[in-house]
Amino acid sequence: MRERKQGIRGVGDLDHAVILVADLEEAERRFAALGFRTTPHGYHSAHMGTANSTVVLPDRRTYFELLSVSVPTPANAVQRARLGHRPGLYGLAFKTEDARAVAAELAAAGLGEGGAIDFARTVELADGPRDARFTVARTRNDAAPGAWWFVCQHHTPDLVWRPDYLEQPNGAMALVEVLGSAADLDALEAPWRLLLGERVRRTADRLEARTATATIAFHEPEGLRRRLGGAVDGLDLAEPGLVALVFAVADPARARSCLEAAGIALLTGEGGTVLVPAAAACGVVIAFRPAAAGRGEEGDG
Repeated sequence: MRERKQGIRGVGDLDHAVILVADLEEAERRFAALGFRTTPHGYHSAHMGTANSTVVLPDRRTYFELLSVSVPTPANAVQRARLGHRPGLYGLAFKTEDARAVAAELAAAGLGEGGAIDFARTVELADGPRDARFTVARTRNDAAPGAWWFVCQHHTPDLVWRPDYLEQPNGAMALVEVLGSAADLDALEAPWRLLLGERVRRTADRLEARTATATIAFHEPEGLRRRLGGAVDGLDLAEPGLVALVFAVADPARARSCLEAAGIALLTGEGGTVLVPAAAACGVVIAFRPAAAGRGEEGDG
């Protein structure tokens, strides 16, 4: 079957992760305490009824966004329901050069409903406001357990990876891994292979999707707890879901110093990784690992 071997044509590497939050300003304060510089608020269309802040990274290939509902609309009903059930790490965006072509492929594979969406958010610059423009194609919300996917075509990347926001006080250079948990890894394998094909690898205790920017790895609950320890306290690891973002840093001591100065209680993981408990980061475990430990292996996207 073509989709199982090659995945959906046009779906590239991981572009960014989406953290769903109830209060955008409070989330910005929390992530500022973690040593991240968030960009000013961006407001999506009235139809979408959402707002975000982003944290862009020096690799100029990855970032994450804090997303909230600003005005309830039919278009954000799923996000509102999710906020009532499980706020935190919610979605993954993959790069594409042609979102409309991918939308048709997703529909043909049974992952999407067809159609792409053009939208913009205003970016305030020193010389005045400009619109960052995107075209996205989304999968169905139930396409895969534990994660919502979409592809993002950037028309104005210079307005996203703003040079004045790339350097992070904690030294984060790139988003290199996204970690999830699921009691039944078998249920995840088929939809992930439909999306990414041979970039997906299954082992006895985890399911990995490797791209050139980052690896997405789902572990069984106990395996993830062994890796992240008490940083996952309070999270439901049995329910399929995304749990942690792992960032490469040149100097973990710099990250540790930044976090300790803010009074954040830290843990230490494997290989000297600095762990921020989910309770301190809007329900998401944040990990800083030495850059020498590597990033996701090269993929074919």
